[in-house]
Amino acid sequence: MAQVSSQVLEVERGIWISEQWLREAGLGERIQVTIQPREIRILEPALETVAGQASPSERGWDILRTLGVDAEPGRLPNASTEHDRYLYTKNR
Repeated sequence: MAQVSSQVLEVERGIWISEQWLREAGLGERIQVTIQPREIRILEPALETVAGQASPSERGWDILRTLGVDAEPGRLPNASTEHDRYLYTKNR
């Protein structure tokens, strides 16, 4: 099990995180800093983000957004607003 290290620091003009601490945490040359209320996280950036490309999640959303771009027109009126009725109602 990895050793957990903790230290209380006084904030003067900022906080310095030594390169040794980053190595001990297993972080490389580049880091991703996420700021939330009462919390700052330092993580490895996603591989795709490091290469300057979109992350896998961003690529997934881009693909989803393009799905309807070249779709064939449907035969049902108001299909987008009445989709539950069209999908779950039996033909009579």
